[in-house]
Amino acid sequence: MSSITSMQYAIRKSESRWERETAERILRIREKYGSDSKEYGDIKESFYCYGCYLKWKEVHGNEPDKSEIPLLTHVDNTKIGGTYFRLRHLNEKNEKNKHNEGCCFNDPTGHLKSISNSFDYMDVDTKGVSHLTILKKNQPKGTKNNRFSTGKRDSTERKRYQSFGALQEIYNRYNNAWTELTVRTEDSKNVKIKDILFSSSEAIKIAQNHQEDILIVTGLIKKVENRNNGGFINIIFKEKENTPFPSFRLSVSPDHIYNEGDLKCLENRNIGCYGRTRYNKTFAQMELFSLPNQIVFFDVKENEPCPFTPPVIDLKRMETTLTDTFTAYKAVATTANAEDFSYYLKNQKNIPLLEKQIEQNIMKREELLQEKEHRLKVRDRNVNEKERLIVQLNNKKDELTTIKNTLEKKSSFMERVLDIFKINESKKINSLLSQKEIAEEEINDLKQEFYVKSNNVVDTENFIKHIESNAVDIQTRVSTTLQVMDDLKQGLKVEKVWREVVEKENCYMYHISSSSLWIAVQISKAVYNSSIMEIKCLFQSHYEDNEMRFHPQKIQSIEFNISSNELMIYQKIRNELNNRLRHLPFLRKMKITKKTIINS
Repeated sequence: MSSITSMQYAIRKSESRWERETAERILRIREKYGSDSKEYGDIKESFYCYGCYLKWKEVHGNEPDKSEIPLLTHVDNTKIGGTYFRLRHLNEKNEKNKHNEGCCFNDPTGHLKSISNSFDYMDVDTKGVSHLTILKKNQPKGTKNNRFSTGKRDSTERKRYQSFGALQEIYNRYNNAWTELTVRTEDSKNVKIKDILFSSSEAIKIAQNHQEDILIVTGLIKKVENRNNGGFINIIFKEKENTPFPSFRLSVSPDHIYNEGDLKCLENRNIGCYGRTRYNKTFAQMELFSLPNQIVFFDVKENEPCPFTPPVIDLKRMETTLTDTFTAYKAVATTANAEDFSYYLKNQKNIPLLEKQIEQNIMKREELLQEKEHRLKVRDRNVNEKERLIVQLNNKKDELTTIKNTLEKKSSFMERVLDIFKINESKKINSLLSQKEIAEEEINDLKQEFYVKSNNVVDTENFIKHIESNAVDIQTRVSTTLQVMDDLKQGLKVEKVWREVVEKENCYMYHISSSSLWIAVQISKAVYNSSIMEIKCLFQSHYEDNEMRFHPQKIQSIEFNISSNELMIYQKIRNELNNRLRHLPFLRKMKITKKTIINS
């Protein structure tokens, strides 16, 4: 890369130490006393290269002698471009008056690389061209060593908000000479900084031609307006009087962490802002999303501390973000006290009664089961008796059949024998008839006994079925009562969680009546890292006829963490919520309504 020929700074050795001088201060001395005055004459030969001085200290660890660094000449070119220092022209007496190796003015590459090591959005190639990715807001974090690194991500991220960015670091070193440097923009164009520097009035004309160019818009900031109805904050440049067009403005998104107070440091300051110009119906604008990355203060004083203050999350804006997100799912913001969620707490006194009912029913069921065992034994005895009676009955029937057959034979024989034999056979026949009558009576008795036993078996089986039915009914009542008691105990746990959540700070409540659903959003700082915001959403359905009575199933929840240092934190939260909400079963089929916002 070519050297910087016009330098805004020089180093001059006083009686005791080296001091930095600015070209502007020396110009005022010349204007006050004259270029030929003693006052200027005493110092005109004492200007040395500031870049070579810094490099000497870096390499050797001590301050150089005058002979170790080159002399400079102060130049007054205010009429055609300004005042600056340049290398003293070579002559016979000073042949070696040139920059030392590594001087940031002789070759800016080394210095630019040292700056880029501290910032994720700047890289320097071998030709000394700075590649800028400032506008790639969603780029992943790099692995560069931040110059403020303390080993703790928390403090490092916060310090970045309170430090000048890469562009300011470049300007602070080279001042107006920074215009000679080449950068590569996000449009993949290598340009001199002077070629993208435009006043706010010039930027208006560029934007009106619908040229969305990457520029550094310069000018004096007139005021930071309050957030408008669309949620935007507009930062207004001061334009020349009688300008027919609305002033150029920097616009801050409603989703950005910046509040008006974070931007007041820009008022009445001469700045430049790196970004892409756009024309919005009636006015030209540029999005501002990072003070350190985009803003350059041209009026910065020597040793002036960085005016940026760490932005603070606005809980009202956080609530608005949550409400807008859940409103799309037909949720209504509401308030609730811990005592509102006490349905199960009030019914907790029923637990002992339910336990007693369960105990009594279990005892009844045990009694029934014992009775069933007894009845089964009785039934089995009756069944055995039936089987015995069947055997006896069949034997008696066989006996009766034998008697009847014998009688038939005797009767037939009687008809064929003599009278003397009839008398003897008649006695036998009478005996058989008596046996037959006894057998028939015994058969009738056995049949009657069998009928009784059969009825006993049927009655016993019916009674057993009745016992079983009663036992099932009792078991159902036990199961139902157990479920009621389990629901009550689970409901107590659910209510306890919700009461604890409601009592915490930064808890926001929502209700979706069409889904019978309660939503609680709890926001807190992570214990392990205060810069991490933990966001936890609880979802619990309730009975349609009583919105204060939760369904006692497990609480549904979604949880995610987000850095409180995220510039677009409100948008990040909205996106995270939407990505997770759309997958919840009870919200999946809902038609989402989106809100449109405009900058007016």
